[in-house]
Amino acid sequence: MTHLIERFTEILRKGKYNSQTIAAYRNAIFVFYNHFRDLPQSKITEELIADYLKELSEKKAGSVDAAIQSGKAIKLFYETIFNRKLGIKASGESKEDSLPEILTEKEIGKIIQALDNQKHRALLSIIYAAGLKLSDVLTMKVTDIDFNNRKITIPPTKSEKGRELMLPTKLVPILHSYIEKYQPKDLLFAGDKGKPYSSRSVQLVFQHAISKAKIQKEASVHTLRHSYAVHCLERGMDIHLLQEILGHRYLQTTAIYNQIAQIEIVNVRSPFEDLEV
Repeated sequence: MTHLIERFTEILRKGKYNSQTIAAYRNAIFVFYNHFRDLPQSKITEELIADYLKELSEKKAGSVDAAIQSGKAIKLFYETIFNRKLGIKASGESKEDSLPEILTEKEIGKIIQALDNQKHRALLSIIYAAGLKLSDVLTMKVTDIDFNNRKITIPPTKSEKGRELMLPTKLVPILHSYIEKYQPKDLLFAGDKGKPYSSRSVQLVFQHAISKAKIQKEASVHTLRHSYAVHCLERGMDIHLLQEILGHRYLQTTAIYNQIAQIEIVNVRSPFEDLEV
């Protein structure tokens, strides 16, 4: 991969880029490939790149411009080296004409079943079951799970307000089994020596599971959240409620899922059905 980065650097030198920008772009690509060092190039999907850029933006909350610059570098690298235009913005957000990949409920069931490790099963299960972002789960504490009241608390961050979500009944035994075996103390899903679990490790776990389940789709951990949103709409959930659950600031962000959801009019239930007349 180093030779491709050198080639990219040479292309930048021949272009209109100054030395400062060249150094920043070059470093961004090195950091990017170090993050995905355990994955072959063919496995670094657009969905994974989008997740990486979103995570980078969250880590660099105090320097959004630096995160955007990394996104621009990666997009330019793919365009000049692989002759491939990524259908995402430099922030990692989808372009308006680019809809996210969705897994069916049956496919998600196969992925969960493919996970033998209780920790991995609990982690991916809670992401789909509550429509969470990976960053939500990796910072989640044991005390954020209230089994008695069946609630999941997502604490507020610098960029997002906190919210309380329902703890699905079917998820309870999965979490109980995991907690009983691993005995987490502070973080619900901790890595070695109690440190935060690596997002890269979770992505690798997911890629292994989707391969084991023999699912041929360009999906990442974030696809579980996308799929949750679509499945909720298909089951009749109000889009404003879904917006609250996902923690979206703007309704138009949630509305993109309306373009994917397969909602059949015959499955829509009229409130008249429940009247006592």
